[in-house]
Amino acid sequence: MLTKVISSAMVAAGMMAASPAFAGPVTISGSVTVSKGITLSCSISGAGSSSTAGSGTLTSLSLSGGTFGLCGSISFTGLPYAVSASGGTLTITGVVVTAITGNCAGNLSGSYNSTTGVVTFNNATLPTTSGGSDCKINGSATLTPPI
Repeated sequence: MLTKVISSAMVAAGMMAASPAFAGPVTISGSVTVSKGITLSCSISGAGSSSTAGSGTLTSLSLSGGTFGLCGSISFTGLPYAVSASGGTLTITGVVVTAITGNCAGNLSGSYNSTTGVVTFNNATLPTTSGGSDCKINGSATLTPPI
């Protein structure tokens, strides 16, 4: 009986040790080029939390800088956004962008290095919801800590 109790305790301890230590606050920051009719070089920043290895939530996301500060006129609405990382890809789900040249919505994906936390967007596309061209994003951002 004692052997079963000890074995059960060891299994439980092993499960707790195997539980991800990733839960907690996460920030994202970097430089991206965004385009929808016009092209702007912007700084991207945001915050949220990770819940398990490979997943989390962004509760804030914004752009700043650009010619005449126009990046600040682009807003992300409908937050929070779910974030998942798997197989070298990071996906931000349900992104809604409101901009002076029109709006876009969809999932935003980029290649992801889970060791460094760097996500790279290479012509990542959010489909237009208000006519005109789709929104395109290029550049990279770092999630700290990596999810």
